[in-house]
Amino acid sequence: MLFLLRRAFPPRGSLFALAALVAVAAAVTCGPAAAMGPTPDDPPAKVEDPDLERAVGLIWVEEYAEAEPLLRASLKRDPANADAWNYLGFVSRKLEDFDDARQAYFNALRLDPGHLKAMEYLGELYLQTGEPEQARELLERMAPLCGAVCEERDTLAAAIAAHGAAD
Repeated sequence: MLFLLRRAFPPRGSLFALAALVAVAAAVTCGPAAAMGPTPDDPPAKVEDPDLERAVGLIWVEEYAEAEPLLRASLKRDPANADAWNYLGFVSRKLEDFDDARQAYFNALRLDPGHLKAMEYLGELYLQTGEPEQARELLERMAPLCGAVCEERDTLAAAIAAHGAAD
């Protein structure tokens, strides 16, 4: 085999020879497709969504109204993105559109039943809308999903405690 490689690829530097050797070895051991790179049968590489990334940046600076249409555009392209649904719920809650927020959190949890951020924020929504018992039930549901350190559980527990002190 080495004889054939030397004939097919005369020495032009060690890097060239190494690249040729790898390509031929891949073609011989795995078939020609392995030496060529992606094919139409390969799953597409996940590309980050620029609308979602921009929306998250806007959320960080509390520009909720500007983030909302970007999140909706992102969800039109990828309606199975639990994180995007959670962000939409957060934005809707901050804009006091509680019905949309509730539906967005439900969608996030339907797609990812263990989505701790969606649970935390849904619990906070329950507190805002006068449903503290629902928030406590959600906190109980979070317990088996959390380890010893669980920011989402602790944040919701603190919000429930503060809400109880305010009553």
